[in-house]
Amino acid sequence: MGKVIRKSMAGIAILLAAFGSRAANTAPTPTAAEQRLMASGAKIVQAFPSVSGLKAIVADNGREKRLFYVTPDGNSLIVGNVFDSKGINVTTADTDRASIVASTAGVPSLTEAQLQDIWGRAEKLQWVVEGTAKRYIYVIFDPNCPYCHRLWGDLRAAVDSGKVQIRWIPVAILKDDSKALGAAIYGAKNTSQAMSQMVKRELQPVRISDAVNKNLAFNLLLLRDTGYTGVPTILYRQGGKYRTTTGLPTDQELSSLLQ
Repeated sequence: MGKVIRKSMAGIAILLAAFGSRAANTAPTPTAAEQRLMASGAKIVQAFPSVSGLKAIVADNGREKRLFYVTPDGNSLIVGNVFDSKGINVTTADTDRASIVASTAGVPSLTEAQLQDIWGRAEKLQWVVEGTAKRYIYVIFDPNCPYCHRLWGDLRAAVDSGKVQIRWIPVAILKDDSKALGAAIYGAKNTSQAMSQMVKRELQPVRISDAVNKNLAFNLLLLRDTGYTGVPTILYRQGGKYRTTTGLPTDQELSSLLQ
């Protein structure tokens, strides 16, 4: 009887060892959305399930940790507050759960000196311009970003009326052809026409020269140093101070930053 027990225990040990080995080799593969975030320079340091099939992740860009949500299909990221059917702010609970100190809007903490340095660096980059107004803002965008497309449309009236000049800074973080589309915008004789084609998904990718590749790399470094990882990211001045924001602004927010 003792021999039977010893043999059974040995078999169980072998099975447990095999299972442990398999478990060690089957770490979850990052979703497409997470891979895009990682490609922008962020490191995912935490992940856990949240409400409605969302996956909460904490990304560290070297300056701060931010909370994102990955949609159930793994293809999209959500930034900002999530509320459940009872009106409870799930993001607050998830932020506490992740033990990170950050605002739910994910606003990076930068000093005035750092913001001024970022603005100065933006001025030296190879941006493309729309408008001739003395007042100008910088918009860091990816040619494949639908929110950037909407922002371009939202800014038409301000640009056409001479209220603001937009200095567009392309980056390539969303899709494989983002670089080639950025190259097409850089090489366009008519910037506004190229941007319009981009919004309509009619812009054709072109060959990426070494110079364009270098420009896009410097642009991406600037985006990372703002503390944000998404687009559009906007750099502007307000009340004599330098400011940054990310995401598609509401009508009220857009009106405010154009003042």
